[in-house]
Amino acid sequence: MACFLRKNKDLLIENTLRLIECTLAPLLAFSGPVITWPEKEFKRLTAAFVRCNKEAWQMSPNTSTVLFTSPKDRGGLQIKMPRAIICSAAWGHLTRCCQFDDGTRQLAEITYKDALEKDGCLDMEDLQFEAEFLTWDQASQNSFTFGCHLTSTIGIRVS
Repeated sequence: MACFLRKNKDLLIENTLRLIECTLAPLLAFSGPVITWPEKEFKRLTAAFVRCNKEAWQMSPNTSTVLFTSPKDRGGLQIKMPRAIICSAAWGHLTRCCQFDDGTRQLAEITYKDALEKDGCLDMEDLQFEAEFLTWDQASQNSFTFGCHLTSTIGIRVS
């Protein structure tokens, strides 16, 4: 994507941003809950995501990433980064799994109980606290633990 944007500098900034918004973010949202991304690959993916946004905004590669993540009221662009996209997608997936009284709900309940038992937790709040100290690879072994790990790393508390 970054190479395409570099070669097609004649695109308007709005169109390049729309291209990124319509391709990279949905790709992450779709694959996030299903694919277990190894941390090294996810870091590479995040770097590519940032590089594409810098190309779209026609910024120097040396521009600080904080400009993308800062809120608009503080002069930032408030772009949803890959970790936040996958976090939202993972919790959306878990919510849908628990929504109906069917096989997916039963599997989700088993997965949730396994997470609590494995990490010695009483509830979701405990699990999030414990997941904060796990590595990416340790947390990704269970979808509820991974969801809690992601929320902890982006500063969200579940209850």
